[in-house]
Amino acid sequence: MKELMFQNQTIRLIDKDGKKWASAADIARALGYARADKVTRIYDRHKAEFSASMTQIVETPTLGASGNLVTQTRVFSLRGAHLIGMFARTSRAQEFRRWVLNILEGHQAAQSLIQEWFEAKAALDAQDRFASLCGRGLSEHKRRKPPLVTRVNQISEEMQPSLQLN
Repeated sequence: MKELMFQNQTIRLIDKDGKKWASAADIARALGYARADKVTRIYDRHKAEFSASMTQIVETPTLGASGNLVTQTRVFSLRGAHLIGMFARTSRAQEFRRWVLNILEGHQAAQSLIQEWFEAKAALDAQDRFASLCGRGLSEHKRRKPPLVTRVNQISEEMQPSLQLN
């Protein structure tokens, strides 16, 4: 489970269906609400503006006095968390909206770089298959392969996080 920090408040991310989700309770704490159900109340007042990709109910295991229990929890995607921030009226809401947008932009940039790498890799693989067809096109392959390899390597370098060591 990954965690994000907003103004010393931890927001635990739940991985479900390949997406990251944050609980309503964590979002409420980040926004400065004293009660965890305030975000759910905001959602209930504006539910027509949320899509299924923005919020869901998930079942989470919890320990209770009588053993293991399953509780239902409302979770929000980053887009859903941003929309909650739009309706919130706390002193932290404006900064929360900016923070969520910055995370979304970073996530989209990473996704587009990954997509670009897959496209470049697919072009390289297609070129390799083309060259192996009974040896035909081998000279064409020798001409076209180097820039494709260079592009795949260049994107791979950009994807690697840089370590800034002093």
